[in-house]
Amino acid sequence: MARSIIVVGAGPAGLAAAMQAEGQGARVTLVDEGQRPGGQIYRQGPPALGREDIAGAAELRRKHKLLEAFERARVRIDYRPNTSAFALFGPRDIHVASGDQTQVLSADGVILASGVREVAVPFPGWTTPGVMYAGGAQSLIKSQRTLPGRNVVVAGCGPLPIVVAAQILRAGGKIAAFAPLHSLTAGVGNLTGLWHGRGVVLEGLRYLATVMKSGVARLTGFVPIRARGIDRLESVVLARLDAAGAVEKGSEREIACDALVINYGFAANSELAALAGARMRHEELIGGWLPEVDDFGRTSVEGVFVAGDMAGLRGALVAETEGCLVGAAAAASPEIFAKRSFEQSWHKELTHRRRLCEFQKVVRAMLDRPRALWAIADDDTMICRCENVNLGHLRFAFSAGHLAPNTIKRSTRAAMGWCGGRTCLPMIAALAELHAKASPFAMMTPRPLARPVPLSALANQTKG
Repeated sequence: MARSIIVVGAGPAGLAAAMQAEGQGARVTLVDEGQRPGGQIYRQGPPALGREDIAGAAELRRKHKLLEAFERARVRIDYRPNTSAFALFGPRDIHVASGDQTQVLSADGVILASGVREVAVPFPGWTTPGVMYAGGAQSLIKSQRTLPGRNVVVAGCGPLPIVVAAQILRAGGKIAAFAPLHSLTAGVGNLTGLWHGRGVVLEGLRYLATVMKSGVARLTGFVPIRARGIDRLESVVLARLDAAGAVEKGSEREIACDALVINYGFAANSELAALAGARMRHEELIGGWLPEVDDFGRTSVEGVFVAGDMAGLRGALVAETEGCLVGAAAAASPEIFAKRSFEQSWHKELTHRRRLCEFQKVVRAMLDRPRALWAIADDDTMICRCENVNLGHLRFAFSAGHLAPNTIKRSTRAAMGWCGGRTCLPMIAALAELHAKASPFAMMTPRPLARPVPLSALANQTKG
């Protein structure tokens, strides 16, 4: 009898996993919050807007190849867009919400490919309208053909700020300043990694060339320390970090703008894996709290698999290759998977993924965040926007000995709001380490509603 597989997430990893599992004879259900497949990296706009041209040619080729393959397989897959997976129990009973109803789906295997979200480093004024994540700005451009502002400052670390700055320019926008935290040559000493990722490096250089040719002011080593404006963003103050990672006095520059686009790394959307009881580990630069997995995405919970960036930030190329591996493993019966011949049959893909992961060491060097960066926030800086908890509230909790995420949540209400801690949890952990010398504790206990769901939908539940 064919195995039943549920895949959560329709980015590169989820799409590849769904198609591979279906190709192996499994009955596949694919649920995704998006209206169209592709995830963040391959986000699609409404058909009426046509195909975008702000991405690099190689990325567009990969995108259309994957999406066209999925369109051919789609008739054989139970694809459910606009659907949120908000709980995982049983361990393979997954609760999903769509519109005004919820449903409990059960399967032989669950593949979690929910990707990552961006990490915010708080500073005074960072909640001012007009300050946004780089991924949010990219989504506006890709899905709505809308610029984040008329005069934009782009700041942060890693490759995403470079890509988004170039895409804003290609879409006809203006960049007031580009402030990469690290030198653009960070990681170039890793020749092996650069070689394995040479295709992506060339794409990155083309994005960088777009930024450099525009004549944009480049402020390497500068970070936003204050956003100014009342009803909307009016300017941002940037300052240089010294060798110790602290703000260099006298280096401040105030730049007029109506949008500030920032990125300081990513955190994995790993709540469903934690809800299922999977063993977790903490690696700050590649996603924070991550489920422990083997080469085929198996977690410590039988039948629960993880693919893509949710298992550790490694990019779209790794995600797609890994999706194939995990999809095949989930679709295989336990008897077939246990045979050594199964792993040998995937030797080429395993080797390819291993080489691509070497390149991610280069990216990791660009994502390094100095610990002192978290010291820019003052006591009035908001940390948990849902519950209006500022740094002063957190520091009081730290002084009382409340250092673990769960105890901080109980004593301050931080992470009890709409986002369930997805935004503030990485900040709380970093601030506890900075101000109270507390090493990262166990992940905050995830709530069964890992995504917001209307009460009316919860009251209208069916069994799949």
